[in-house]
Amino acid sequence: AIFDISYVIVFFVFEIPQDWPGMYEYLLSLNGTRWVQLYLAYIFTCVNGQVLGITLNSLGRVVTIRSSIILQSVDRLSHVKVAIVHFTPPIIFGLFVFFGETPSRFEFLPSVNRMMRVTDPEYVRINSIVCTTASTSGALISSICYVLIFRTLSRRPFRSWKKEVSVLVTSFILFLCLCSVAVYFLCNGLFSVINRDAMFFLRKHTYAFSFPISLLNPWCLLLTSVDIRRDVLGKIVSRTTVVRFVPSDSTPQRVNSTV
Repeated sequence: AIFDISYVIVFFVFEIPQDWPGMYEYLLSLNGTRWVQLYLAYIFTCVNGQVLGITLNSLGRVVTIRSSIILQSVDRLSHVKVAIVHFTPPIIFGLFVFFGETPSRFEFLPSVNRMMRVTDPEYVRINSIVCTTASTSGALISSICYVLIFRTLSRRPFRSWKKEVSVLVTSFILFLCLCSVAVYFLCNGLFSVINRDAMFFLRKHTYAFSFPISLLNPWCLLLTSVDIRRDVLGKIVSRTTVVRFVPSDSTPQRVNSTV
């Protein structure tokens, strides 16, 4: 949630003004400061944090249904230990981007007719390789996890896990988002070598790949859990015909979870 929410906020502060000529002076005033590099470092921290989060989520799902012994060990982990596992790798890479790379800057590029953040080509490739490796590895691990999940559930009667369908659907949607992020960074790295204009054009549409991974999770939870709808929308609104088409089962207790 921290990565998802903060990513959207930082994106609006630094990315949206690149489409508004009236904000160009503001962006150019940031050149020569550490704000541009701090923005870049934080974006990569969030993206890699989201990728790792989805991967851990997939591993958690497969552990839940295939190994009760491992599940008991995972359940005993404190929030602090989970946070350390989830935050440490993205933050390490973010610190490298902030302290180890040549500072980025904002420039107006006629080829795309807008202000863009410009980074040293060598570091563009390094960042793309890291993010492509992370997202591709996460997608492969997640795909293996879902193959195992579907194989296990196919042997069980549907009534034994039908209340978990919403959780599985949400996780699978996030897995598809992870695949799209992997494709984006792969293309970004290739274009940085063969066609930088195409790279900047692709970067104009970063939101199409990054926003789903940030925004779909809460919407999926809202649509698939009556408990969350009740907490967010209230008892009356959560039962109106507008949302009655979604599953009405309450979110199952963790101890009884099968997916």
